[in-house]
Amino acid sequence: MNTTSRKFLIPSVIAMALGMPVIGTADIIQPLFGTADVIHVSPDGYQVTPSQNSPGTASFKATLDRKNKTIEYELTWHNLKDDILQSHIHFGRRATEGDIVLFLCTNLDNTPSSATTAPVCGHSTDGMAKGTLHEGDIVAVAFAGIEPKQQLLPFKDFETLVKAIDAGATYVVVHTKAQPDGELRAQIPGKVKN
Repeated sequence: MNTTSRKFLIPSVIAMALGMPVIGTADIIQPLFGTADVIHVSPDGYQVTPSQNSPGTASFKATLDRKNKTIEYELTWHNLKDDILQSHIHFGRRATEGDIVLFLCTNLDNTPSSATTAPVCGHSTDGMAKGTLHEGDIVAVAFAGIEPKQQLLPFKDFETLVKAIDAGATYVVVHTKAQPDGELRAQIPGKVKN
């Protein structure tokens, strides 16, 4: 058995022993012990609205810690059409566009003053950004492509944001010079309900 198989077999065996549902390994929120969840999605061009063909790939991995009200994340991207501009978590269902609620990285120096300055993405078609988001980093920035502003519903606290994540009403976008409205996208699927 290779290392990758063991990596996914052990959590599955533990989950079955505890009577928890066994979940796949891609595009998921997996419950951990306690109050944290692991999120892993793979943004691509086909999930962008409208869909597009992009050679780019990305991976967004995060640990959502409900007790400490933090999201620790790592975003990687490869083979984009042009340099990355910024990346966010947006509020919205599949095939809709919604407001920006968290900044993951930016090259535009445009993080709202109410939030911690987002990491610099780096001007590249391949790269990585990581950080830890806190309750104070939640914003409500209208997405440039939406007229008039769609939600106008600022998340007032971490619990409200988590409800949207659990409901599958948030998504990750990678914005590039070639596709400023978004070259890659992935819906965060929400929490598996028993």
